[in-house]
Amino acid sequence: MKRLILSLSLVLLGVACGPTQAETSVSPSADATTPSAAPTASSAPGALLFGVLEAASPSTWNTVAIAGLDGRARAKTTFTPMPVPNLGCMGAILAPSAHVSAGKVFYADGKGVVRSLAVDGSITTVATFPMTSSQQMLSFAVSPDGATVLGTIYTIPTNPYACSGSPSTGTYTFDAYVATSGGAGKLVYHESWTKPQDVLALTGWDAVGPIGTYPTVWASQGGGPSSTLGVVVRVDASTIKPMAPLSDPSNCRVWDSTQSGAFVCMGTPVMTGGGTPAQKVSQPISVRNAGGTELWHSTVIGQNSPFGPFLAPDAQHVVICCNDLNLADSHELMVGRDGVQTNLAKGFGASGWLDSKTMVGWVSTDPLNQSPSPMAYVAANAPGTVVSMGFSGLYVGTIHT
Repeated sequence: MKRLILSLSLVLLGVACGPTQAETSVSPSADATTPSAAPTASSAPGALLFGVLEAASPSTWNTVAIAGLDGRARAKTTFTPMPVPNLGCMGAILAPSAHVSAGKVFYADGKGVVRSLAVDGSITTVATFPMTSSQQMLSFAVSPDGATVLGTIYTIPTNPYACSGSPSTGTYTFDAYVATSGGAGKLVYHESWTKPQDVLALTGWDAVGPIGTYPTVWASQGGGPSSTLGVVVRVDASTIKPMAPLSDPSNCRVWDSTQSGAFVCMGTPVMTGGGTPAQKVSQPISVRNAGGTELWHSTVIGQNSPFGPFLAPDAQHVVICCNDLNLADSHELMVGRDGVQTNLAKGFGASGWLDSKTMVGWVSTDPLNQSPSPMAYVAANAPGTVVSMGFSGLYVGTIHT
């Protein structure tokens, strides 16, 4: 479910009245190379490929690429960015506009067209959903074989949260679609209301089936990273209706999951000690399999409540932020099933795992400002060394060919 969690790293601390989008990025360089002093990742530089989104201007994803650890783009294309609905004094929380599946990056444009980008640069139209208004929010999910695409379109009246005076009125509509073999989306169901209701957003498709959030947080005025999580649920692939949550959010809120269906959730933090800086926060984390059975658990202690855990594909490690009240001096932690907690290189902010031995994110002298900091990786066997890849972008997922 990388689509959801990508927005829930440190970058969300800056959300106010704007959409959760990235800032200006730098394209992967054709001649950038990994420094010779780089630690050994589980794959040689260039062999481990992944999808990234880039932005030509702040808050606008309009480029998708397949890149390697050496910072070089193997394939790249631009597209019409997603529209940002006018919500008044609230900022739109847009669904992920790209996913990785079947060895390709699937990306959706602002006109509702979903295409795939392959490593060889070939582009294929895989689905079309009827987006006709800038007040529409699209979410989609792609089956592991790339053959089926589910889509939802949530249409919102203009300015429903007016900064002053009475909010606008109008009709809210929600439409769910399925598409196969590059065809137009077939409407599965339609709903409409005169007031906002809980809606589903699709965030991915793992070995068990589609997943999403319900209720979905589609507008925010800011707050901590957990304020835009929503509740992660299984989705029926036939009806495109939300089913049971992966975990009871009041007991353990889900933050991230893997292709196998395993996930990591966080329980209620416990405050101990006196006032700041003596106060400590004990944050329980739990790693569970696709059926919800706990595989292992741990507790992370910091002066801030740790947040944003990302689960390794083999479910043996979690990388989580942060272990210090002063974020400028903090380190991300790699937490293992064996109980070992290891500080990662200072300045590294995680946004996921490339594989079970390589964490990916960005490197910055200011952890509160992700952009335009370059993407970077840290190998689990060299946790104190962060390697810049020389370009800025948003990690989408690893390409498995």
